[in-house]
Amino acid sequence: MNSIKTLKHIATLALAIIVLANCSSEDTLTSDWIESNTTESNLTLGTLDASNFVWLGASVTAGYQDGGFFKEGQENAYPTIVARQLQQVDPTISYNYPNIVTAMGTGRTAIDLNAALAFLTTGQGSLGDALVPSVGDGVKQNTNSPIHNYSVPGIRTIDMGVAGYGQLNGLFGAFMSGPTATVLGDAVASSPSFFSLWPGGNDLLGYALGGGSVDGYDPTNTGALTDPATFSAALDGALTALTANGSHGIVLNVAPWTLIPYFQAATQLSGGVNLLPAGSIDAPTAAFLNSMAAYGAYNAGLDQVVLAGAITAEEAAMRKITFTADVANPPVITDESLTDLSAMGIASWRQASPGVASLGIPADIFPLTAIFTIGVQQEDGSIPGVSVPLSDQYTLTAAEQGNILSHAAQYNAAITAAVSANDNLHLMDIQPMMADLFGLSPQIAAAIGMGNAGVQEADGVLGFMSGGINLVPLSLTQAELYNSVFSTDFVHLNPRGQALIANEIIKVLNAKYGATIPVVDPLAFEPIYAPF
Repeated sequence: MNSIKTLKHIATLALAIIVLANCSSEDTLTSDWIESNTTESNLTLGTLDASNFVWLGASVTAGYQDGGFFKEGQENAYPTIVARQLQQVDPTISYNYPNIVTAMGTGRTAIDLNAALAFLTTGQGSLGDALVPSVGDGVKQNTNSPIHNYSVPGIRTIDMGVAGYGQLNGLFGAFMSGPTATVLGDAVASSPSFFSLWPGGNDLLGYALGGGSVDGYDPTNTGALTDPATFSAALDGALTALTANGSHGIVLNVAPWTLIPYFQAATQLSGGVNLLPAGSIDAPTAAFLNSMAAYGAYNAGLDQVVLAGAITAEEAAMRKITFTADVANPPVITDESLTDLSAMGIASWRQASPGVASLGIPADIFPLTAIFTIGVQQEDGSIPGVSVPLSDQYTLTAAEQGNILSHAAQYNAAITAAVSANDNLHLMDIQPMMADLFGLSPQIAAAIGMGNAGVQEADGVLGFMSGGINLVPLSLTQAELYNSVFSTDFVHLNPRGQALIANEIIKVLNAKYGATIPVVDPLAFEPIYAPF
C-alpha cells in the first residue's frame, strides 16, 4: 500500500486555510464597522442591576481556547468583554475572574504560518512543524476577590451542584471556597444582582468529541450524554438557587456543536467521506481487500444472512465493503445501529456513507483526530479504516448524530421552559447566530432542530455579517479570505468569536432592560493565534 501522506496534507491544508483567512491584511477588508448609536451622554443601564454580575458556564465562558487555559483567553472571554462594556456605562462596576493561570497557563497551541505554507505548497516538513504547542506552567491558587466568573472548563450542568467538584476538576479546585464547595454554591454565596448561565454544552459535547462511543447514561463518565431528566432537574435547581434573592438572569441555550470545524473539517477538505485519498489504495491492495481472505468473506456472509431472512438485501448492500484502486475510498467503520448479526459471526461494519439527503440521512462525521488515524499503520501492523475498521471514537454515524440532536433538543426545551416560567429570566437564543454563521439553509436548520428563530436566520450564505465584515467559522471553499471565529483547537472560539457572543448578550440586555450598553467591534479582537 502506498503511503497515505496525503492525509497529512489535508490536515495542514485546514490549518493553512484558517491561518490565511485570519492573517489577511485588514486593509483589504471593509473597515466600515457600524458603531453603536450610543454616546457618553446617553449611555444607561436602564433597569439592569449589574452591580454584581456573575457568570457561570464551561470552557467558552471561562475563556478556554487554542487547546489551553491561559490569561489572555480569560481577558478575551465574552464575560470579560461584556464587563468592560458595562464599565463604560458605570465605571463602579467591578469584574474579576479567578487569577489561576498565567500568560502560559496550561499551554497553548499556535500555528506557524510559514511551516504550514511550506508543507502545503512543497510537501516539505510535517504537520508537527505547523502546529506548535507550548508547555504551560500549570494552575495556581486564586488570589482575586471577589470573583464574578465562576465558569469552569469541562464542567457539565449536572456537575454544578456536586460537592467537592474541585477535587475532580483542578480548575475549580484552584478557586473553590473550600474542599466540599460546589460551583453553584460559591456563585450563589456571592449574592449576584444579575447572572448569566450557559448550560448544556458539555452535557453532550463529551459524547460528540468521543465519537459517540459511550453508550447509556453514566454521570461519572464525561464521555456519556446526560439524561435529559437529570439535566432538567440540575438546571431547575441551579436557576432556583440563583434567583432565590430576586436576581435576574440571562440563560443561553445549547449550540448545534456538530457543526463546528472539529467535526466538519475532515469531510469538507476531502470533498466528502472518501478520506482515503486517491493513490492510497493500489491495485494489489484493492484486490486483496476485496478477496475472500479479507472483506470478500464478510460480503459473502451478508449474502447468506439475507437468504436466512435476518436482514434485507438493501441493508446487505449498504454494509458491503469494496475498495477501488487508485481512487479515493471511504474508510471502513463500525456502526452499532446496524442489525446485530454477532450471533452469526458477522460484525457491524460498513464503509463511511455520504448519507441520503432526500431521506434526511446525514453523512457520517469524522472528528478532526480521525485525520491522524485513518490509513496510518499502527504498531501491530493494522491500518485503521482499511485493514481494520476505524475505532468508534473517530466516527459519528447518522444514528449517533441523531442521538446528539435529540438530546440537544430536549436540553433546549428544558431551558426554554425554565426561562418561560420565571419573569426574572431571559433567553439568549444562540441558534440564529449559529445558523447565519454556518450558512445553513432553512431546511437544514429545521432538520437539526434550530427552532423558528434559527430557521428564519438561515439564509444559506456562509458567514455572519458584523460591521460590514463577513466572519466565518472556517473558510474552506470561499474565494475571499475571511475571518475565522474558532481557535486553533477547532472547538473553542477565538477572541473574535467571543466578541460575537458578547454582542448578542448585550443586545438582549439592551432590549429587556432599556439599556444602551455599547456593543464591540469584533475586528478589534485578535483572530487565530499565529505569532510566527
